[in-house]
Amino acid sequence: MVQTGMPSRRPRWPVPPSLLIGVAPLVAFAAVSAWRARPSDDYPSLGLTVDSVVRALVVPEGIAALALAVVVTALGWWRIATVDSTRGRPRWTWTAPALIAVVCLARLPLVDWTALPWHYFVLLGVGVLFVGVFEELLTRGVLLVGLRRRLPEFGVWIASCVLFGLLHLLNALAGAGIGPTLIQVVFAASFGSTLYVARRLTGNLLLPVLLHAVWDFGSIAVSATSRQGFDDIAVAGALGLFAFAVLALGVVAGGLVAWRDDRPWRLRRRWRGVPTNDTTDPDTDSDSDTDEAPAGHREPVPGRNDLRSRTDTPTGSPG
Repeated sequence: MVQTGMPSRRPRWPVPPSLLIGVAPLVAFAAVSAWRARPSDDYPSLGLTVDSVVRALVVPEGIAALALAVVVTALGWWRIATVDSTRGRPRWTWTAPALIAVVCLARLPLVDWTALPWHYFVLLGVGVLFVGVFEELLTRGVLLVGLRRRLPEFGVWIASCVLFGLLHLLNALAGAGIGPTLIQVVFAASFGSTLYVARRLTGNLLLPVLLHAVWDFGSIAVSATSRQGFDDIAVAGALGLFAFAVLALGVVAGGLVAWRDDRPWRLRRRWRGVPTNDTTDPDTDSDSDTDEAPAGHREPVPGRNDLRSRTDTPTGSPG
């Protein structure tokens, strides 16, 4: 006998679709990168010549950025993937991205601008800009949207930085040494925290994209035109040590910004355990996947700083 009048329950995914969608481009990129890297010994020669810049940066990164843009457009995620409704605090955390910008600018005088033709630097600029757009939209954009559906912002910060760092393990397939690769993983995860801070403080992806592109430009151009003089090596080493110190500051700043953003979420979770005075439906799913307070329960803290968007609608846009 079929009972009528009972509220129907919509079956829920064990993992929110938006979380799967947010992680899927990262997995696809890792798979393609592993296939391209083969194993080989191409990594030490990356970006040293015009041909290498075109084959390893401009063409593949341009295609990847275009493909990801098509995916984001189809999902309707452009605004939530590139813009935060509120900016992070405290203001002193601006120090981390500002000092990274100083390091990027300080490396430019180490480039021998006469060692390679002028169009090399133009193509390198285009290539690293494609890298910045693609990787930031991927990890500080689409991935953040998916992670925010399930995790508090502090967890989003940790997961996005760790996954960004782990992507660089693929460099070992292209010929990078295991030791330098592991150092690069830690370095990239820390750099990802600084880029996360840049997004949270500005409220959009523009500054992270520019910082990422200028950082890569300096790294590749210095390697391609290095004169191996004692003075250049000493200055580059000093800048490297300073950069590690700045990135450590970026980790602290990123964790603090994410933790402060989670305060409304933490208080809501604390209050949700308090029973209400109103009669509630015994069939109500207490383990609901939403962040709404129970019926008749007043929200104790405004949710304006909660960055987690409900994106499991058919179009992928916020509910």
